[in-house]
Amino acid sequence: MAEPVGGGKPVKILHIEDNADNRRLVRRLLVAEGYQLLEAEDGLEGIDKAVREGPDLILLDIGLPRFDGYEAAAALRAFPSLAATLIVALTAYTNPGDRERILTAGCNGYIAKPIDVDRFTGVVAEFLRGKREQVEPAQQTGYLRELNQKLVQRLFKKIQEMDKANRDLTARSAQLESLHRIGEQITSQLSLETLAGELLPSLASALGFSAVEISLVDPDTGRLEVWPLPEPGKPAGAGREGRMLEVPTAIQGRVTGRLRAWVTSGDLSPADAEQILRIVASQVAVAAENARLYEGLRRQMEELRQTQAQLVQSAKLAAIGELAANVAHEINNPMTSILGYATLMLDEGVDATTVIEYLKTIQSEALRIRETVRALLDFSRQRDFTKEHVDISQAIKDTLALVRRHAALSNIAVEEKYDPNLPPVEVDVPQCKQVFLNLITNALDAMPHGGTLTVTTSRDGDFIGIGFADTGGGIPEANLARIFDPFFTTKPAVKGTGLGLSVSLGIIQSHGGTIDVKSEMGKGSIFSVKIPIPTKPPTFS
Repeated sequence: MAEPVGGGKPVKILHIEDNADNRRLVRRLLVAEGYQLLEAEDGLEGIDKAVREGPDLILLDIGLPRFDGYEAAAALRAFPSLAATLIVALTAYTNPGDRERILTAGCNGYIAKPIDVDRFTGVVAEFLRGKREQVEPAQQTGYLRELNQKLVQRLFKKIQEMDKANRDLTARSAQLESLHRIGEQITSQLSLETLAGELLPSLASALGFSAVEISLVDPDTGRLEVWPLPEPGKPAGAGREGRMLEVPTAIQGRVTGRLRAWVTSGDLSPADAEQILRIVASQVAVAAENARLYEGLRRQMEELRQTQAQLVQSAKLAAIGELAANVAHEINNPMTSILGYATLMLDEGVDATTVIEYLKTIQSEALRIRETVRALLDFSRQRDFTKEHVDISQAIKDTLALVRRHAALSNIAVEEKYDPNLPPVEVDVPQCKQVFLNLITNALDAMPHGGTLTVTTSRDGDFIGIGFADTGGGIPEANLARIFDPFFTTKPAVKGTGLGLSVSLGIIQSHGGTIDVKSEMGKGSIFSVKIPIPTKPPTFS
């Protein structure tokens, strides 16, 4: 049995051997003798374990791959903690000089292979008891020179390998950086045409592919679409060079198409190329899904815009219907004056001076009619959303002109308080006039027995504030939360559709503004409109 070393601990032996059968044999022999056995499969692992474990004996196979026993022995001796450690070589080398080379490299002796199972443990015990083999000093110099040359050659080879590995690493790093950048562009792309026309060629170039092709199934039509488009009369993929790789594109487990690449460069192994292609395929699938959803959203937004425009026009027409009686009065009064003065002019005996006065009056009344008709036409005209710089106070005055007679007949006083120093705002004038008319008409309807409508403009930070205050009965608190809901109205069915305030809110919000309401039962309501002031003031010639 093995004798313990100092301190009574069992002898610790490290066996460095790449052959599994040899390791099993040595393990069976030494463990049976009570030795503590450590094992390593190559020189680098053996050196690491020797430094960490501090064995009493190292059994070192000379024929190790990559880092052979000569180099391992020299490396072990370079560590101060292992300088005196017993190292015994296990070798089948029988050529002249092999023994001397082994001892010169730093081993204290050697045991020949194949191992003699009857003598092996006894030889190990002899080395542990102090047996050492040496090389004559005269012979050692030549073998040291040979070993140094071998180590220098090994070092030079390692430097070359490290240089190549560094260059490969730099190239792969640049490749991965390009892949990451292109991947970000792919996933943020909302156009499949741009994806196929610009990003996929860049991806192919970065990865050494001759071409990359996407085929996707349209979920709405079931039709297979291919990017980039093949040449007329040729199938997809025709004329491509290199070995083809194909992986699926999928979203949440649902296969949406295929991504194909043609590999011509030998820089990537087939496994690496396929792995990279699968990563790209997942990004392409996300981009394609985003593009599909974006296109659907764009169509829905366009439909919504058209529907909103129709609602706005419907609300305009409804407001025009309510205005019809007032406009008729606005036109009828000056028309009566015109007819009256025209009749007087037809009477004989009217002198020239009087005729001129009558004509001036007729001209003035006709201009009044023209302005009324112009305001009505401007309000009712359907057109695209077009912003222009305008004095918002003047736009309110133009709108009030359409309802002044109605207010006067309803015994409603109109008070106007405009800030003269307000900057111009950038708005769609007809749409804003529609909002003002709706709010003014609602205020007048809220005062069937007369009252006061107060219209104000002022600056409120980065906004122009517009107020419409009435002295009507107020809005019940239960209705305030729903006042801007589409089709919500408290007016009789013959008078209101419920679109007015909902459409008005949409118009103001499209300008970046807000509409708020405060109301108190028995005292009236205040509708407050805010329209943003342009960041850059307009220039007028």
